[in-house]
Amino acid sequence: MRAAIPSLLTLAVCAACAAGSGPAASGAIDPGHLGVELDAGSATAPAPALALAPAPAGDAPPVGPAATAGSAPSPITLAFAGDVMFGRFVPDGFAPIEAERHDPFAKVAHLLGAADLAIVNLETPVMARPPARSAWGTRMRFVATPARLATLATAGVDVVSLANNHHYDMRAGGVAETPGHCAATGLTAIGAARDAPAVRVETLTVRGRRLAAIAITAVRNGPQRASQPLLPHAEPRDLAATVAPLVTAARADHDLVMVLVHWGVEYADAPSRWQRDAAHAAVDAGADLVIGHHPHVLQGIERYRGALIAYSLGNFLFDNTRPIERQTGVLTVDVDARGCTAARFDPALLHKLPEHHVAAAPGRRGRAVRERVRQLSAARPLATTWRDDGEALHLERACRAP
Repeated sequence: MRAAIPSLLTLAVCAACAAGSGPAASGAIDPGHLGVELDAGSATAPAPALALAPAPAGDAPPVGPAATAGSAPSPITLAFAGDVMFGRFVPDGFAPIEAERHDPFAKVAHLLGAADLAIVNLETPVMARPPARSAWGTRMRFVATPARLATLATAGVDVVSLANNHHYDMRAGGVAETPGHCAATGLTAIGAARDAPAVRVETLTVRGRRLAAIAITAVRNGPQRASQPLLPHAEPRDLAATVAPLVTAARADHDLVMVLVHWGVEYADAPSRWQRDAAHAAVDAGADLVIGHHPHVLQGIERYRGALIAYSLGNFLFDNTRPIERQTGVLTVDVDARGCTAARFDPALLHKLPEHHVAAAPGRRGRAVRERVRQLSAARPLATTWRDDGEALHLERACRAP
């Protein structure tokens, strides 16, 4: 978030936004739903922790400097990046990314902080006292500490999605702790596991604009158990039918509708047919942006019927620095009354030393990253042409006017 601009970020949870029912369909927020406010403060004053409280009856109040009577909402810039983790369990213990000692986001903070709202996928639970060894007996389990999580907020990230296959890595304890640690750090968590309905619309109000976010995963590391909080999950065959009614309902009273989806085949260069079908169904229902993650590599970014679909934004902080897996970047989208006026992809690279971190890669350093995204986007069936100016990729008229 642009820390120099005092503003408010309001999150209102709409838990029953099916077409024709629930608060999104009626234009009102039920008093039983939850509201969250985040005061972005200033460059010298950190944002206070989020506090959950019952939302008032009626709509969320307009906020931000542009939300005055008779004035149009201000243009905003959104930033998106991929998967973030801070270490994994190994056979003899835990291999951390010691973010509290070496800031892993310092060299991309200018890209995140320039946006009014920056969102990443938090691919790890957060615990104050993580166990020394994995409870699952496998290395494919992650955990982070609050101190490491805090580096995301310091870098300018505002919102994290918890709807992914690693949200239950620390069992019920991690599920219960993570949202509170996010709030205490100044991050808004969306897509958290909860009681039914698990999949819902969550409203972010930024500088007078109401943004709908639907966070969902089509991947999980084990079956849903009756005693567990419900992960916002749909099987691949059910994803389109689950998301489309929520999008349609949210479209009625939001300026922009985003679907944040954890899906796909790991390390695949291109999305599967079912992913394209589900993304297109979300757009057909009214979504402006579909932002994907999970494959751990960058995939193409498609413009479809006036909407933008990023099938995978790859790893943003991970312990995998192989040549393709280390390629990443930040997707930014400018939004005004005409819709998404432009999109930009700034390349970045993951580095292993002195500690795992991500760094912007302008010019020649990012040529391979830009070329991968440009070629995968241009290839059929995505058939989307991005302009390369030697520093970043650009796409004008990225999505429809509302």
